[in-house]
Amino acid sequence: MNIIRKLKATELPILTQLFNYKDIDDMIAENTRSIKNGIVDIFVLFDDDNLIGELHVKYDNEDKNFAEKGKRAYLFAFRVHKDYQGKGLGSYLLEAVIDELTNSGYHELTVGVEDDNIRARYMYEKHGFVHHIARIKETYQGDSYEYDLLLRK
Repeated sequence: MNIIRKLKATELPILTQLFNYKDIDDMIAENTRSIKNGIVDIFVLFDDDNLIGELHVKYDNEDKNFAEKGKRAYLFAFRVHKDYQGKGLGSYLLEAVIDELTNSGYHELTVGVEDDNIRARYMYEKHGFVHHIARIKETYQGDSYEYDLLLRK
């Protein structure tokens, strides 16, 4: 049975099942602060007791292209376990999060998508993320990323 819920700060270590963090303690500390300060929620998808997906939502950011409290939310770190990809579960998680954010008053949502992630780009566009805002370059735990920031109105 598939269940979507928000992850509690005490449960953050489970995210290592979906992503190979270089510094797990740093990830836990950063996300704990963000969750406790109401800046980030992490929505997770379980199949029974197995974590199969995650989608982070940031509610405020210095760069308002990404997020602005009460107006625009940024969706990031969207992952589905490789054994569960291609079954519609990513869309299921994304739609549930979009619905929750819309019901909470967010009518603008942004996502970042890398050029080579064709599957994600297609899914985002299918869900209305079609307005290109910016080209972003950033580094996380020593890895550099370049991606398009897309808007859904």
